[in-house]
Amino acid sequence: MNRPLHQHPLFAPLAVGLLLRLIAATFSTGYLMHDDHFLVVEAGASWAAGEDYNRWLPWNQTGEPEAHPANFAYVGTQFFIFAALPHLGLSDPQHQMWVIRILHGLYSCLLILLAYGLARHLAPSKPSVAVTAAWWMAAGGFWPLLSVHQLVEMVCIPPLMWAFWALSREERLGWKAIVTAGIGIGIATGLRYQCGLFGIGLVPVLLLQKQLRALLAIGFTALTTFFLMQGADLFVWGEPLVQLRAYIDYNAENAGNYPSGPWYQYILTLLGLLIPPSSLMIFWGALHRRSAQPVWWRVAIPVVAFLVFHSAFVNKQERFILPAVPALLVLGAVGWDLWRQRSRWWSRHRRLEQALWSAFWALNIVLLAGTVTYEAKRARVQAMSFLYEAGAEDFAMIQVDSGSMPPRFYSGGWHVHHIDNRRDSRAKPPAEVAARWCAHPPEYLLFQGREHLAEAVQAYKADLPGIRYVTTIQSSRIDRWLERLNPINSSERIMIYAVEDALPCP
Repeated sequence: MNRPLHQHPLFAPLAVGLLLRLIAATFSTGYLMHDDHFLVVEAGASWAAGEDYNRWLPWNQTGEPEAHPANFAYVGTQFFIFAALPHLGLSDPQHQMWVIRILHGLYSCLLILLAYGLARHLAPSKPSVAVTAAWWMAAGGFWPLLSVHQLVEMVCIPPLMWAFWALSREERLGWKAIVTAGIGIGIATGLRYQCGLFGIGLVPVLLLQKQLRALLAIGFTALTTFFLMQGADLFVWGEPLVQLRAYIDYNAENAGNYPSGPWYQYILTLLGLLIPPSSLMIFWGALHRRSAQPVWWRVAIPVVAFLVFHSAFVNKQERFILPAVPALLVLGAVGWDLWRQRSRWWSRHRRLEQALWSAFWALNIVLLAGTVTYEAKRARVQAMSFLYEAGAEDFAMIQVDSGSMPPRFYSGGWHVHHIDNRRDSRAKPPAEVAARWCAHPPEYLLFQGREHLAEAVQAYKADLPGIRYVTTIQSSRIDRWLERLNPINSSERIMIYAVEDALPCP
């Protein structure tokens, strides 16, 4: 007799994981990083509105068309969703983004199932370890927050974990496992090019395990799936893999312009992300094994290959390693459990181990409480939402201490806004700058900055005494904390003034 659903070991982590994702989708508004908004949301939403805000598509470019160094696959899915939402009566950008976050959160629940399934294959006699892996994916510190935001590094993980699940099913791979693994790797790589490194890492493993036919079949299936995922290039550019070539060329030329660091930076990042000191136990469990069943190496070696490549590559951004983390966590859960069973020292110190895991979950709860309601880039998003609610079509951004781009999607319009860059001493008098705006006069002035904000406002008031103060929007507390931690994460206040008849226009 089948047990009731609520008694299944996956019921509790799935229920809690879903609840946390619903909370994050509702309260964690805004966007975490530049790319997940401006290369995903703004691009897809502008296409759905009949615009192309960053002139990505070749027929909207002037001169010789040049491919944008990004990937159509994931952005295309968001385009279809944005195109459908108005037909469902959802036109407010904030309401649309709530739906987008909910869909991402529901999709990410697959991670809970797949982490459980992968752990069950790696340790068939240890169902409790599989439940632990499921809990990590359901309620692990940053996962609920990351799951509802538009990070392609998160979206590629479920098909990748599906592939690992298939690869770990049996020692001699059958056709079902082969096709599943190939499709999973192909979809993941089609969404995020770097996931092809997992497939490359699988090559020596299957060769050493004398499964050449399986390797060739997985490679063929993965490449076929990848080419299908990149099929949009044929419609947009008339030839295949244009975006991939542009991406490779761009990174070859510009990788040094992005954050860099020592080769061990990602090791330190993972040790912090997975919450020490338990993160050391997870690392040891995942990587210490010398003798393991063949299916273990089909997961471990691709994960190591992925991390080694990114550790060697000059461009080091934290989100780049996210695709490898769930598989690393499952390996850590299984490997640590096997290690502590064989270790005499840990057998004598079970209370210490329990205390360490208790500390892990206590810190994790604190981390969850601080992140699931995080309003990311609050000032920028709320300022644009103000314009949407006011029905404004044109605005001017006065950049005082910050030159960050306004997320125009939230304003409901795609007009090119006016900019007055007052971040250096060469700034012109406000009256002279504003006179150039008369063809399309802004309805609001948005002063964006921090310590020199009052000076810019006073300069505008002196030249345009008719402007009227409306409101000030503060950045969130976490935004300010992140800026203190790393100044590259700029935060700002935005003061909004109504222009009315203050412009020096005839």
